[in-house]
Amino acid sequence: MIQRPSNPTPESEGNVHCVSIDVEDYFHIESAYQTVGPSRWHEWPSRVERNVDLLLKLFNDRGQRGTFFILGHVAREHPHLAPRIADAGHEIASHGFMHDRLHRLNPDSFKQDLGDSLKLLSDQTGRKILGYRAPTFSVTPQTSWAIDVMLELGLEYDASIFPVRHPLYGVPDAPVQPFFVRGKPDGPTILEVPPLTWRISESKNLAVAGGGYFRLLPLGLMKRGLNQAQREGRPSILYFHPWEFDPEQPRMPLSLTGRLRTYTGLKTAARKLDSIMQRPARWTPIAEALDELRKLAASQAVYTLEHV
Repeated sequence: MIQRPSNPTPESEGNVHCVSIDVEDYFHIESAYQTVGPSRWHEWPSRVERNVDLLLKLFNDRGQRGTFFILGHVAREHPHLAPRIADAGHEIASHGFMHDRLHRLNPDSFKQDLGDSLKLLSDQTGRKILGYRAPTFSVTPQTSWAIDVMLELGLEYDASIFPVRHPLYGVPDAPVQPFFVRGKPDGPTILEVPPLTWRISESKNLAVAGGGYFRLLPLGLMKRGLNQAQREGRPSILYFHPWEFDPEQPRMPLSLTGRLRTYTGLKTAARKLDSIMQRPARWTPIAEALDELRKLAASQAVYTLEHV
């Protein structure tokens, strides 16, 4: 069970901070989809439990808890993993089932994929699953129909809209703090919890929340984003993947760009994350901060994702 700090600092009572983990294996990544797709996953040795154990130890050593967005495929292949994470005091949320970007799905296939993951995770942990993060942050204007599906399946929040510009994802004009989003102008709304960005101008946000940005860029950029969010009173939601802390993982046949994005910075990632988690902050699972996040979201206009 997680050890909590006995004497939290005044800063730890401030803004919400969350370290979230997208629990997937190294061969699930989007960069490998064309060469190591689902039909070949069985050919590659799984390392996800080893890497999750490393993260659980890091969380425990620092007395922190987080949110683990678990891929259904991982939960099915490793049925004791989600219960172990939950028993350590962390929130269990969904990362979908087969790690398909939503652009490869439609409302019906997405409902099946997400619904299967929610049922499996709930059955394994005995808990209602409240949150979801789409693979590759693929909730965008082109997949705005996903909002209605999430609500139909009973989710309370989404963490899939990244307010940045990127070739595969991103909604650059989306708010940088929690907001209520609807898929179409007259649709129902869900709470959106975006990853941390560092606003460098009125129209440009730099992604500093984790992933490749964390491994490839200087750690100072993430710290700048954390400091800016603290000053502005907005939450800091970070994200990482277990494979990012595994320099010994097998190398896949990726493109040059894919190799650079995937394998750069693996040796130093654990040390850098430990440095971040030592900051005097209130690190908490997203689910435990929902009331506060909803209040922040209610302070601004509802965001409509569909472009009309």
